[in-house]
Amino acid sequence: MADVVLVDDNANDADLALRVVRKTSSSSSTLLLEDGERAIDYFKQLMDDHPENSAVLNLPKLVLLDLKLPKLDGLEVLKFLRSHDVFKTMPIVVLSSSREISDVKRSYELGVNSFAVKPVQFDQYLTRISALVSYWLTINELPRGA
Repeated sequence: MADVVLVDDNANDADLALRVVRKTSSSSSTLLLEDGERAIDYFKQLMDDHPENSAVLNLPKLVLLDLKLPKLDGLEVLKFLRSHDVFKTMPIVVLSSSREISDVKRSYELGVNSFAVKPVQFDQYLTRISALVSYWLTINELPRGA
């Protein structure tokens, strides 16, 4: 089970993000899922592994979710996750290049915990990912059993 799940189809963004996660929290395991369909399949598998007792699920401490994904977009993934009680308290951060007000609004309507825009500048991107990971993995308190 991964501590941080990154759902992003951009290989360069994903590679940088995973490197920053590993550097910021070296004890955290990571998983990259490259499209929305794979993301939903992964989380369905988590539920299928313990159908009788969702309390024993070892959920990620953080999901970084891009919106513009192949097969199923990030909003569909978010909608799926928040429609299942077991994932309601799992931290999900949209990390997208979109600055569209409608994307931000819809993400929050569907239950995202945070919405961050991917900076274009390399150093700003690294700083943003590091700050997100640091906050969600070291400062944020998850509900017991999450």
